[in-house]
Amino acid sequence: MSLIGRLLHPHYLANAALALSYPIHQIINHPDLLSTASIGAYSRYLLPAMALITIKVRGAQSPEELVSVLSLYMKVFSLYGYWAVSNEPLEFWSSDWNGHWRFVLYLFAWTVVFIALPQPPYQGPSKVIWLDSAQLNYLTTPNEKKSKGKGRADDHSNLKNRNSSAKIVELNEDDEPLDSEEEFEEEQQQGQDRHSHHHHEHGEHCNHEHGDGLLRPHQKKTSDLDPSHYWIIAFNATWSSPCRYFEASHANCSIKYDRVNVHFAKIDMDLFADGDEIAERFKINLAATTLDLPTLILFKDGKALKQLPPKIATKVGGDVLGKVGWDRSVSSVEAAFELAKLGTGKESFV
Repeated sequence: MSLIGRLLHPHYLANAALALSYPIHQIINHPDLLSTASIGAYSRYLLPAMALITIKVRGAQSPEELVSVLSLYMKVFSLYGYWAVSNEPLEFWSSDWNGHWRFVLYLFAWTVVFIALPQPPYQGPSKVIWLDSAQLNYLTTPNEKKSKGKGRADDHSNLKNRNSSAKIVELNEDDEPLDSEEEFEEEQQQGQDRHSHHHHEHGEHCNHEHGDGLLRPHQKKTSDLDPSHYWIIAFNATWSSPCRYFEASHANCSIKYDRVNVHFAKIDMDLFADGDEIAERFKINLAATTLDLPTLILFKDGKALKQLPPKIATKVGGDVLGKVGWDRSVSSVEAAFELAKLGTGKESFV
C-alpha cells in the first residue's frame, strides 16, 4: 500500500481532525489571533513548540510515527485549550452552551477514537516473516537439542496434509505422531476461533498473521525455515505503540538487507497462549511501562548472538540486571547487527 493510502486510514484521519479542532475553533471564533501582533505576542510559546516538533520530525522513523506523535501533542494542547476557554459561552444552533461542554465532548471524542480506531499495523512493502510460537522455538533452540526437528516437522506436515505451518512433534516407537487426530482438529478449531476474535477486534482488513493454522503471505512453513541462517527476530506486542512505530524500520531493513542466508522475522507474543512463557524465556518485560518492546535478537543455529535493546549485564543464573534504551532506528539496527556484513562471513562476532 502506498504512503498516501496508509495515511488515509481512518485512524490517522480521525486523530488529525481531533488535533486540528482547537486551532480551527479558535481561528473561527477569534480571527484576530492570526494578526501579526498576536503571533508576536505568542512567539515565546511558539518557538519552544517548533523546536520540539523539529526534534520529533528528525527522530521519527516513519511518516506514520510522525503523524501519530504530532497528533498526540496537538490533542494534548487542544484538550488544555478547551479547558482554558471553558468559561467562554458557546453559541450553537442559536443557543448559548456552557463552555465546559467543549472540554467534555472533546475528551469523549478522543476516548471513542482511541477505542474504536486503534493504530493499524504497518501496511507498506516488507519481507518480514511472521512466526508462530512453534516456529520460534524451532529457530531458537540450539541444533544439538533438535537435530531431527526439521525432518520431523516435514514428516508431520505430510502425514497430516496440513495447509499450515508444520510444527515439531515427538514420534512414538512406530514413528507416528503422539498427538491424535482429535487433538489436531481441536487445535485447528481453536486457531480459527482466535483468528475470528482478532479480526473482530481489528477489522476485516487486518493483515496480521497469527498462530491459527492458516498460512499467509508473510508466513512460511516450518520446513522452509533454516536455523543455520541468520535470523533477526522482533519480539512484539500488538498493544505496544513502540512496536507499531518500529514496524516500518524493520520492514525497510528486511528489504535493504535481504540475502539468501539472512532473514527478518517477528512474533506478536500476545497473540499466543504461551506468550508469557516466550517473554520469560528471553527476559522480556511485558509490563505496560516496559522499555523492552520491541526486542530484537539475532539468532544463528538456534543461538542468540546479539540483542537490542542491549543488556547492561547479567548476574549468576542469567537474570538481566538492566537494559540500555535504543531509538528503534534503521541505523541502530544496522550498527548493532552489522547488517552490511551479516551473512558475508565478515561479521566481527562470528
